[in-house]
Amino acid sequence: MARRVAPIVPLITAAAVATTLIGAAACATPPKVTTTTRRIEANPRAVVEGRVRDLDGRPAAGIGVRGIPRGAAIPWAPPVPTACDGTFRLSLPAPGSYGFLLMWNGEGVVTSDPRDPALVEVAVAPGETVTGIELLFLGDEWRAIIAAAPADTPSCP
Repeated sequence: MARRVAPIVPLITAAAVATTLIGAAACATPPKVTTTTRRIEANPRAVVEGRVRDLDGRPAAGIGVRGIPRGAAIPWAPPVPTACDGTFRLSLPAPGSYGFLLMWNGEGVVTSDPRDPALVEVAVAPGETVTGIELLFLGDEWRAIIAAAPADTPSCP
């Protein structure tokens, strides 16, 4: 089993990211089952380990972390909660490339901040363990975005 510390690579510029409020279901659907999704699902899982901290550097406990696949045929994996020390351990279908969505109080938010976890990209191979992923929980920006969302924002069907 391979083990490496992944460099954090920005996927896109912050200017290209629209500030978005995402409900708990994320209003997106997993890929349809195809030969490719079956092949990827049959591979050994990759493991991604890291930590979520707030802007003051404190561990962010109880935050959901989800690996968001960057490819259309990559199966989805469930989110995991952070431990008291802010650490998380995701088991992800591989090969694949992933960004991250943090979930708090049933909401997931992507901000335009260049430090947003959605802009982090990690590529994994089957059976590989990637460590040292550091994600930042932008609590103040989350609260501002959620407070500004219209009360009648439609939920997912």
